[in-house]
Amino acid sequence: MGTNPYASLDPGPGRRAEPLYPEAGAIGTSLRGARKRCPRCAERDTFAGWFRMRTTCPRCGLRFEKEQGGFLGAMTLNYAVAIGIWLVVIGVALAITVPDVPVVPLLAISAVVLIGIPLWFYPRSRMLWAAVEFLVLRSDPDYRPPVARDPRARELE
Repeated sequence: MGTNPYASLDPGPGRRAEPLYPEAGAIGTSLRGARKRCPRCAERDTFAGWFRMRTTCPRCGLRFEKEQGGFLGAMTLNYAVAIGIWLVVIGVALAITVPDVPVVPLLAISAVVLIGIPLWFYPRSRMLWAAVEFLVLRSDPDYRPPVARDPRARELE
């Protein structure tokens, strides 16, 4: 009667449970987001379609959107990248054609940049923002990375 049925859940004194997924630094986590991968485990299958992101990672179970409307930052990031690229394109075009500025081609190039870049960058901005939220979550003192458990202990949970 003196045995503890939950003893296998505790890694024990001096023994630390190994995380299931290798921890990445802030730059590595951001690069995972930029490559449309899960910030925690680097899983590739994070999108069901170009515009539809999965709610959780199929491999590690990380929830990407922490709250309703949580991707407002991703939209802002997408907008900032599109405007930044557009300003560079307009600046270069104006520097090349300064005495005789062709307005119609510049309008066409602007339309292509301001429509195409946000469409292309949309999934990357969502995963980059999920990486930022993961970094904030990971900085919480109560955060614990998922660890490998004893398979025999599953029935005790």
